[in-house]
Amino acid sequence: MKKQGRFILVSLVLTQLLGCVSNLWTGASLVYDRHNVYKKLDDYNLAAVAHHVLFDDKVFKQPGCYLDLAVFNNDLLLAGHVPTDALREVAANRLRKLGGYREFFNQVAVKQDKHNALQDTWITTMIRTQMFADAEINPKEFKIITVDGIVYLMGDVIPEQAERVIAISRQTRGVVRVVKLLNYYNLSDTPKPGKH
Repeated sequence: MKKQGRFILVSLVLTQLLGCVSNLWTGASLVYDRHNVYKKLDDYNLAAVAHHVLFDDKVFKQPGCYLDLAVFNNDLLLAGHVPTDALREVAANRLRKLGGYREFFNQVAVKQDKHNALQDTWITTMIRTQMFADAEINPKEFKIITVDGIVYLMGDVIPEQAERVIAISRQTRGVVRVVKLLNYYNLSDTPKPGKH
């Protein structure tokens, strides 16, 4: 009985120490990766303002409306479905007036449908799990949003990683379609003249 107690105690202590190490690592990455932190703060602020502008009143709280708002690398995605064209336009116009984003993607469908949040969450989780398992993919460069079985991929990425993520997404069970909202860049071994 004492051995089991010691084992449990040692396990708890080690778990707590691992938590401390992880916090130190996170703190160090914040110090050395300030640019990324500023980008995330900009995204967070834009998302908060956009959410307020879109959902300040009860227009989209009616049955048949489901809207998902995502901001990544200063790109703004509005996805989901509403029952009428008029509601689709109201949502888009509110966000267009907002400004402060690089690109606005209006992916709202007009249809009468219920949203299956559990299925969409499962799809996103499966894709992200496969991305983390692939050593050739940097998962921090991608944002994945799933609405009504449609997977939206956002990010500023290199083409090779994007193709891997697109393939993973297409092969995931339950995916209806994959929408690529990606900006591509290439890594070059040779610097361009005049740019150092």
